[in-house]
Amino acid sequence: MVYPACLAFLFNPEVLILDEPTAGLDPLSTELLKDKIITETQRNKLVIITSHVLSDLDDLVSEVIYMQEGKPLFHKSLQSLKTATGTDKLSKAVAQVIAIHELID
Repeated sequence: MVYPACLAFLFNPEVLILDEPTAGLDPLSTELLKDKIITETQRNKLVIITSHVLSDLDDLVSEVIYMQEGKPLFHKSLQSLKTATGTDKLSKAVAQVIAIHELID
């Protein structure tokens, strides 16, 4: 089976849009794909990733746009998000922002 994420890299696009790229992958394939994504970002390509598995994104993203019910809840750099929440992981930072947002609503 050819994974859809592999197809995204075939034609050397300037922009890659990956939807849940690690879904269904074993740990080795996940790490290989993450390495490929990092290589592409080092080549100054724009990589847009949508994912519910935030733990897979810590090493991959520089900007975070979090959407809830189809609307952006926040857009921050990963570093500013971690700094603002006092956390060291994306998943913890997002969980904290969501918890605060739910308290306000």
